[in-house]
Amino acid sequence: MEITTIIKKLKTGDQDAFRELVFRYTGRLMSVAKIYTRNYEDAKDALQDGFLIIYQNIGSFNYEEETSFLAWMRKIVMNASLKKYRKKQFQMETYTLEFVEEPSIEPESFDKFDKEDLILEIHSLPLRYKQVVCLFAIEGYSHQEIGEMLGIESSSSRSTYSRAKVLLQKKLNPRTKVVSQKLFEKNKIEMNSAK
Repeated sequence: MEITTIIKKLKTGDQDAFRELVFRYTGRLMSVAKIYTRNYEDAKDALQDGFLIIYQNIGSFNYEEETSFLAWMRKIVMNASLKKYRKKQFQMETYTLEFVEEPSIEPESFDKFDKEDLILEIHSLPLRYKQVVCLFAIEGYSHQEIGEMLGIESSSSRSTYSRAKVLLQKKLNPRTKVVSQKLFEKNKIEMNSAK
């Protein structure tokens, strides 16, 4: 079934079209949910919540092309995932790194990284770090926007991002101390590659 047909049928409340949508996009959207949640069970819950929101709001979506539809669904699943973890939950988590100044990095140190290693290490970060890194470096949100999404101050988002870079650098290359934004730009991380 074509995606345009699925969307038209969804707008009329067709359950078979909804099942087709879930079957077709679960893999892609689950990879988004896993990035922004603590564990697989939370990711499944967030994905289920996301699909429910998609179903309830499909009438307001104006289809242009599949990429815009996928982007719309990804944002819904991302927000459903983040909703599980707001400021209250973050206050319960503890982090051991103190504020760290970022030294300069030798350009050749970036040659030792590849996208797959980086994505695996991002997934292994504590939840708050993982969320901020993905929202800032992958999704392109500002620290102000991240603060609003997560219910934290923008300065907390900035410091969390800095600490996450330190953790990533220690995991990926022990000879240097920080992962720079240049690393993310060089590897052009895309959410679809996180499958």
